[in-house]
Amino acid sequence: MRLDSLAVHSGRDDLTGLGVHALPLDLSSTNPLPDLDTGGESYEAMATGGHPTEGGHVYQRLWNPTVARFETALATLEHAESAVAFASGMAAMSAAVLSRTMLTGKRHVVAVRPMYGGTDHLLSTGLLGTEVSWCTEAEIAATVRPDTALVVVETPANPTLELLDVAAAVAAAGDVPVLVDNTFATPLLQRPLDLGAADRRHRGVAAAGGGEHGDGHHDGDGSADTSGVAGEAHGFRRLRVHRRIPQVLDRRLDRGRAREPGRAAGPDDPRPLLPAA
Repeated sequence: MRLDSLAVHSGRDDLTGLGVHALPLDLSSTNPLPDLDTGGESYEAMATGGHPTEGGHVYQRLWNPTVARFETALATLEHAESAVAFASGMAAMSAAVLSRTMLTGKRHVVAVRPMYGGTDHLLSTGLLGTEVSWCTEAEIAATVRPDTALVVVETPANPTLELLDVAAAVAAAGDVPVLVDNTFATPLLQRPLDLGAADRRHRGVAAAGGGEHGDGHHDGDGSADTSGVAGEAHGFRRLRVHRRIPQVLDRRLDRGRAREPGRAAGPDDPRPLLPAA
């Protein structure tokens, strides 16, 4: 199935069987339990990163069907096994960094500038108990240390749109996992996991089509990599916008091509490349 078709249908596979066109919005904060034992088993499964069992959904902060739809849709486009939705980009980045440092017991992070200012600040200030070494793409291999837990990059970078070769960064990092902020490109133009990255992050608004000002009518901010847990209304809005991403990107690229038709940038041309029509 084409990517633009996947963007429309992913997370919606069961709507025909439900007899509806509009996405269901589950507003439950808690759910009934069939009994204490099975409810407890389901709670434990979700609290440790799994899916609900026959014991039910239990509690919205652990599992919400509406948010789960969005996570499934994003994972499908990213060629990922799964995705987790957060309420903000910094919640997603914090979870990604902390999970790596706590899992490995290593505190060092290698990061390539430029990148989104919020991420830069989070790493630079040591708020997460990490030590960061900033470097260029060419310096990744030399900057990685035995205590390095993660390499963090963003491409295209915010705000300069500077590009980085993800596959080359992964090779340079060796055994150290690489996290890629894929906000601007979205999985329609770039899928970092296919290039060897261990993780990728999105800031939902920019990916959805309107930069930091939303998707055309400011539906809100959101990220994926759930407090910073993404709520049910949040997942509902993001999945509605999700199907429009291909059209928004096509219009942006068409405008860029129209400004400089027939251009083929060479190795000494500083202008950004545009994908072929």
